[in-house]
This record gives sequence, structure tokens and C-alpha cells, in this order.
Amino acid sequence: MNIIRLLPALVLGLLYTTVSAADSPQAANGQKTYESNCAACHGKKGEGRGAMFPPLYRSDFIMKKPQVLLHSMVKGINGTIKVNGKTYNGFMPATAISDTDIAAVATYIMNTFDNGGGTITEKDVKQAKNKKP
Repeated sequence: MNIIRLLPALVLGLLYTTVSAADSPQAANGQKTYESNCAACHGKKGEGRGAMFPPLYRSDFIMKKPQVLLHSMVKGINGTIKVNGKTYNGFMPATAISDTDIAAVATYIMNTFDNGGGTITEKDVKQAKNKKP
């Protein structure tokens, strides 16, 4: 076969993989769980709320760093952090949802809020829980 004929199929295959990750059952569960557990503080679109709750949309704190997001979710945050040039000094408790739901929410946040994408697994969540500070 001619390589030129294969190129469009390869490009379409890559696009399908990207779109399907965002449209997966995990993404749907992530959105539902985010809206019922996280949106009250971080906003439905991840925009944050005032001086207490930092944005998750295009957040330099978690951009391309899913391990930082997971650590925040499973261990909580207490104290000062800087997000997108603004200082926040508050408290976020460890997330009290299942590992499956944490993985789904983290995947949702990394993809929907333009933080570099990726898929977070239950294994990643368990590793974050077991990691020493």
C-alpha cells in the first residue's frame, strides 16, 4: 500500500482515540461525580470561587501533573498554594469517594478543564494514597 493512502487513516485513528477518551463511561462518571462533590467549591466549569477555592480550569498547579492533582484529592490540602499567579490559603479535606470515582474525577479534570489530558486509573489512585508526603 502507498504510505500516502495510510496517512489519513492514521490521523483519523489518532483523533478517534482522543475523542473516545473524553466520551468514555469514565468521563461521564467523572463529570457526574465532579458536579456532586467538587463543583460547589471549584465551580461547575472549574473556574474557582473567590479567594478561597482555586480554579481547576487551566490550572498551572496541576497542568500536566496528574500526580499533584491526585495527591491533593487523596491527602487533602492545608495551607498556602499558588495557582495561576494567585495565592490561596485554605483547607481542602481528602476526598471521601471511592478510588474508582477519584480516578474518574481526576481524568475529567485533566481533560475537560484543559490541564494536559490523560487517563487516571484506580492503580494511580492507590499509589497516591500509599505515597509518603
